[in-house]
Amino acid sequence: MKKNKLILLQLLIAFVLISTSVYAAVTTTITLSVAEATAFRGDKVEVTLSLEDVDAENKIQSISGYINYDENVIEPITVDNIKQEEGNTVKIGNETLKVEDLTNADVNEIPTSTSYVAFNGEPTSGNDSRIVIDFKDGLTEDTELLTVEFEVKEDATIGEVEEAISYSMFVTTADSAESEEMTKNVKLTVKAVTSDEEDGNNTNSENNATNENEAKNENKNVAENEAKNETKNEAKNESKNENKNTNKNTNKNTNKNTNKNTNKNTNKNVSGNTNASDNSVSGAKLPAAGAKVILIPAIMLIILAYVSYNRYMKYRDI
Repeated sequence: MKKNKLILLQLLIAFVLISTSVYAAVTTTITLSVAEATAFRGDKVEVTLSLEDVDAENKIQSISGYINYDENVIEPITVDNIKQEEGNTVKIGNETLKVEDLTNADVNEIPTSTSYVAFNGEPTSGNDSRIVIDFKDGLTEDTELLTVEFEVKEDATIGEVEEAISYSMFVTTADSAESEEMTKNVKLTVKAVTSDEEDGNNTNSENNATNENEAKNENKNVAENEAKNETKNEAKNESKNENKNTNKNTNKNTNKNTNKNTNKNTNKNVSGNTNASDNSVSGAKLPAAGAKVILIPAIMLIILAYVSYNRYMKYRDI
């Protein structure tokens, strides 16, 4: 009898242990969303921590873990690197949580509220920083948690850095069960700020100066050309006016003298020809011209007739 009771007790303990281990398996995972995977020295990179695969029947009550970073690449972070809303709060799901800085905090300064976001920049574990998020009602769906801004050092190591930022050993808690530790890394490619950007700024300044000089030269040339054109037009107009006045005076004097001479010659000719008649004048000139026209052909005909007659008399008996 006692042996049977012992077996039943062992089976009961095994059942409880199996049930507890199954219940403790929280399947929620964390993910990281990086705004930029490539950055220049001095740039800022935002990383958002999110929850995925949240079981609605097992509300997530708490999330905790460490944020580490390569000190040769990333500047040290503080609570101010967490992106916050008004009143140093963050909104996660339907809850608005107060952000508390517990770096080097005294035990008496630890918040007594049941929901908050706690940041510790110098945890005793030796990690770079620790984050603890406690919810009042719990999360039942996938959601974004926190966004942290990281600044790349001015003298950061150039090239690809596999673990430039690491969210290490994060654990989610649902009631009394916990998930396994989760670690997600951010691979960052760091580039040096080239002189091209400075040259670009200098080039822009030089271009602006060149454009200003060109504008000044253009205005100067326009003004000089306008002045030259005005001088040329004035000289041309003055020359035209002088020619116009000269021509006007010349024509006026010429017409006056011509009229005067015409009247004078007309009167003179009329008075000189008064004593002779029209017939006597024409009769003295025309017979000479008519005699020349008649005599020359007549003489030629006589000569031709004479020659022809002699030839006829000479060759008539052949």
